[in-house]
This record gives sequence, C-alpha cells and structure tokens, in this order.
Amino acid sequence: EMSWLWFKLYDATLYSENGRYRPGHYPQALSLTYARAIERDDLLSATAAEWQRLGLGSEQQRQGWLGQLAALWPDVQAGDRLTFYVDRGGVGHFWWRDKPLGTLADPQFSAAFLAIWLAQGSRDPALTRRLRGER
Repeated sequence: EMSWLWFKLYDATLYSENGRYRPGHYPQALSLTYARAIERDDLLSATAAEWQRLGLGSEQQRQGWLGQLAALWPDVQAGDRLTFYVDRGGVGHFWWRDKPLGTLADPQFSAAFLAIWLAQGSRDPALTRRLRGER
C-alpha cells in the first residue's frame, strides 16, 4: 500500500517468475490498483519527479518517455488497475482495466519505470522491501 500523508493512493503488487525482484531479469509485472481518482497529468508529473530524484535517464530520455506515456495513460479512477508488464526482451507493455494501452520498446525505460518502486532509493523503502520479497 502506498499512501501520501493520510491518503491511500494505491495498492502495488510485483509479479515475477520466482516471486522475488531481480533487476533486469524479465518477465516481471507491476500492478497498481488505485484507491482514488488521479489525473493523467498528475501521474506524469509524479513519474517525472521520481526519475529526476533517482537520477534515472538523461533529460532527453525522460522527456521522450513522458511524451510516450502522455499518449498512452488515461486519468485513473478509484478501483482502476494499471499494470506494467516487461517481457523477456525488456519491452514494456501497459494495461489498464485489463485492456492493452500500448508498448514502449526501450529496455532502459522498463528498468527506469520499475525503479520508481523497486530501487534502493525509492520514496517508500518499506513498500520497496515488500515488493522485492525482502523482510
């Protein structure tokens, strides 16, 4: 569960072949089930801020990725599930409400997107440990 102040934002679940996170070993999927409505622009802004904070990608890469996400992502409502599936080749696929949204073929994007939740320096270390299968 990810919360901000006293507001629950979403529940997160990581899926992998062995139930544990191993960077760069795919397939993996991260699923977020939202507890409240969030506009696409706010999702994009939060994503950009985390990439910047974690030092992921160049400014040019981040802007390109954000442009691609802006073309894919909808506003989300409470109960919506957004899933990011990374296939064996590192290609990322977004699903929303169990329907395909689109694909980002850049393996660097896949690693950077997952890092928001799974990197050592993530915003919520306790959530990261739980997602990674650590105690």
